[in-house]
Amino acid sequence: MVLVTLVLTNLMIRVLGNAAGGTVNPKDAIVLIGLGMINYLPILLTASIFVAVLMVLTRWYKDSEMVIWQTAGLSLFTILKPLVSYTIPLSIVIGILSTFVSPWANEQSATIKQRFQQRDDISMLAPGQFKESSGNNRVFFIESMNLESNTFQNIFVTDFGKDRQLVAVSKEGYIENKPTGEKFLTLEAGRRYEGIPGNTDFRITEFNRYTVKIDTKAIDPIINSPTLIPIWDLIKDPNRIYLGEILWRFGLPLMALVFVIIAIPLSYIDPRRGRYTALIMAVLIYFTYSNLLKLMQAWVGSGKIDFVIGSWILHVIGALLGLAFIFYRQNRSITIYGLYKRFLNKRTSGGSSDVA
Repeated sequence: MVLVTLVLTNLMIRVLGNAAGGTVNPKDAIVLIGLGMINYLPILLTASIFVAVLMVLTRWYKDSEMVIWQTAGLSLFTILKPLVSYTIPLSIVIGILSTFVSPWANEQSATIKQRFQQRDDISMLAPGQFKESSGNNRVFFIESMNLESNTFQNIFVTDFGKDRQLVAVSKEGYIENKPTGEKFLTLEAGRRYEGIPGNTDFRITEFNRYTVKIDTKAIDPIINSPTLIPIWDLIKDPNRIYLGEILWRFGLPLMALVFVIIAIPLSYIDPRRGRYTALIMAVLIYFTYSNLLKLMQAWVGSGKIDFVIGSWILHVIGALLGLAFIFYRQNRSITIYGLYKRFLNKRTSGGSSDVA
């Protein structure tokens, strides 16, 4: 819940800031925050598993439960089986989220943002506000809007031409859609002023009906980012960029399993050191592992390393280091220096016997 709160606060600040800047529709803010949370769920679950296992084992060490465990003749490797059995179902959930759900959330979020940025001039109109057109050559203003009849009251439109400025005011207007797909703002019972600001040679025309063409934007396709593409499309076209994205998606559940192995030796508490030292180390290990996985993704995407090697080497190294530290924690008397010293003593004793 703490991690979710931190990520949610960050998302709220970012989305609301974009909404205030006009790049995101304020009405879509809640939806975008929800989609952002779905996107972060695989990462949050991976970090939560690591922290949860670490905190439980740390508490066991503090309450001398692990001392009793080892005194009873049980190895630290024995506790690895129930922890892995606990993590495998969660890793499957993380894999489903990172492989299928997270790309869908990214695609929906990109679609919502793109539709808002490519809206036409009429959709931007709001009662009591001056709105500039997408081409920056017109300014619209409406005093009120009747949603039932889809009409506007007290309309002001100014058009900045090359030589002369045109201003049209009307008591009422409405949107007219042509069969060709073009949109027009039709004004009724108004006046049209045309001239150069600062001069007196203005032309004033009264009209019963006056139409203004509304600029429309072509809907561009969504940016073809690998994070938005479904896994099946990535597999169909396995280029280097797509292989790097596949490596990241499948790497998150494997990372969760490796974190459980690392959490066993990391959870050891020395009574002389602080209780939260292990958590600080866990944060450093998490960010290091995550950045290395991103680096491996970039290397596969750039062709510096083959996908077959990059997809497993980081996880295998992490798991082997975790197992090595478990072995060291189980047999603290066995050290590299001790092994080296025994090796020297063995050679010395062997040499002496040969001389004899």
